[in-house]
Parts: sequence; C-alpha cells; structure tokens
Amino acid sequence: MNSMKNVQHKELDKEWIALILQAKQLGLTTEEVRAFILGTEAKLMKKIEQK
Repeated sequence: MNSMKNVQHKELDKEWIALILQAKQLGLTTEEVRAFILGTEAKLMKKIEQK
C-alpha cells in the first residue's frame, strides 16, 4: 500500500519543494535523492551518538 495515497491534504514546506525541484532540474533520480537524505541522516545520528 502506498502511504502517499493515504495522506490527506497537508501544507507542504516550501523549502523542501524548492530542493526537490532543484534536484529534478539537475537530473537526479528519486533513488539518488533518497540515498542522499538517508546518508545525511545516518551521519547526523552518528554525530549525536558520539556526544
């Protein structure tokens, strides 16, 4: 089941929209964007755990 189909109308963050549109203009795939976000999140979590 696709979770996006279950999401009712919500206000979207304009900065996120701008970033996604920029990624699209650069020719990045959905998978590349997802990998970047997940990789950045993992690095941030490691930093937090080290403190």
